[in-house]
Amino acid sequence: MLEPYRVLDLTDERGQLAGMMLADLGAEVILIEPPEGSRSRAVGPFVQGREGDPEASLWFWSYNRGKRSLTLDLDTEEGQSRLKALVKGADVIIESSDVGKMASRGLSYEDLSALNPQIIFTSISPYGQTGPKSSWRATDLTVAAAGMQMNMQGDDDRSPLRIPLDQSFLHASAEAGAATLIALHERNRSGTGQHVDVSAQQALTCAVQSTSLAYLYNAQEAGRMSGGAKLGPFKIRL
Repeated sequence: MLEPYRVLDLTDERGQLAGMMLADLGAEVILIEPPEGSRSRAVGPFVQGREGDPEASLWFWSYNRGKRSLTLDLDTEEGQSRLKALVKGADVIIESSDVGKMASRGLSYEDLSALNPQIIFTSISPYGQTGPKSSWRATDLTVAAAGMQMNMQGDDDRSPLRIPLDQSFLHASAEAGAATLIALHERNRSGTGQHVDVSAQQALTCAVQSTSLAYLYNAQEAGRMSGGAKLGPFKIRL
């Protein structure tokens, strides 16, 4: 399906699901790691008896299957030049660096689209590329709270909980993969690329949209689920 396309995957553990989705659909995906290796190599679980081994992270193996691999130091002029050379023959870039980091390296969407006007540049961040929270740092915990997920979890008489598995950026990565496909479809129609901006907070809010819709349209707060759904059918006006 995506065999003609080349994807440059600059993401860490916050975005590698997106590239995996495109690789599973047949795209040539090149994972570009820093010299010290991707941070996702430190994410467990690990192969039994090899805890902490960067070559034995099951997380890394799972979300980077089907990808080729390349090491570039994007904080050096040589690394930046090599990436720009790759961009000229690429269709998609996916990145999950801190907001403003790519621009500080001279590798923003504006910089790279000047080299390849058809490039799709997909960014994954906690709160989006613009707005009052764009520069805020975040963890899965803070995004789960900001995205309404935690408010639904746990018992009514206790504080909110988060699930044991980091999930916020997996939602964002999945949306990034889907949004990139839509952007490629638009490029095939119009011939132009675009910057796709994915907010993890927004992605998680969409994942629990029944709760947000109940509040927006019926002023109904779901509260803690306590083992069961608290929302029934929505009232509508015809």
